[in-house]
Amino acid sequence: MTKQEALPIRFFVGLFVLVTLVVQIVVIPRAGATYAEMYPEVAYLEPFYVSALVVVLIGLEIALLSAWQLVSAAVKERAPGVRPRRWSNIMAASLIFMAACFASVCVHAGSVAGVGGPAMLFGLLGSVALIPLAFVLRRGIRGWLRNEHVYALSVR
Repeated sequence: MTKQEALPIRFFVGLFVLVTLVVQIVVIPRAGATYAEMYPEVAYLEPFYVSALVVVLIGLEIALLSAWQLVSAAVKERAPGVRPRRWSNIMAASLIFMAACFASVCVHAGSVAGVGGPAMLFGLLGSVALIPLAFVLRRGIRGWLRNEHVYALSVR
C-alpha cells in the first residue's frame, strides 16, 4: 500500500475517532440525562447505561486505533509480521468486547429492567452478529496484509 492509498483510509479512521469522541463525551451523557428526566421511574438506570455505552465506545476507539496501526503497517511493511497480526488480534478482541458489553446492556434493559421493547432484541441480535464478523474481519485483514488478493488475481 502506498502513502497515497493510505491517506483516505487514515482520514476516515480519524474522522470516525473524532465522531466517537463527540458521541462519547457529549451525546450519550446528554441523552441519558434527558431520558432520565423524561422517565423518572427508570432514572436510576441512567448512570449504569451511560457508563456501559461509554465503555462500548472505548472498545470501538481501540478497534479504530488498531485499524490506523494496520494501515501504517501496510504502508511500511510488505510482508506480514508479528506487529500486524497483533493489531488484527487487538481489533478483533476489542470488537468482541464491544459487542459483549452492548449485548449485556440490551439483555439487562430488555429482561431485567423491562424497558426498551423490541429495540433491545434488535440491539442484542446486532451485537451478537458482530462477534463472528470480528473473526472474519481479522482473517480478511491478515489475508489483505499478505497481499493474497493480488496473488489470487494474478494466477487466474
